[in-house]
Amino acid sequence: MVGREIAAADHPSKEIREVLKRLVSKGWVLRSEGHWGTLYCPCEDHCTVIRVGGTPKNPSQDARRIQRKAKWCPLPPDDPRAALRGGGVVN
Repeated sequence: MVGREIAAADHPSKEIREVLKRLVSKGWVLRSEGHWGTLYCPCEDHCTVIRVGGTPKNPSQDARRIQRKAKWCPLPPDDPRAALRGGGVVN
């Protein structure tokens, strides 16, 4: 992760902004990288990385793409099974 953290509310597209807000509230990290930003999953090893463009041709389709790719992250950080693959800490 290189760029500075940015707010989901900064995205110009309403559809994408709503998806980003939902993901950031679940622990995803949004950073200023690439053409607009990059989303990193909440896992320790950041198993899922999603590029977010600033001016997509079809914002609705791009929002669906981001949602679909977000499902690739297998476990939330507080899931005890995440420790088995090195993606979290078990108390």
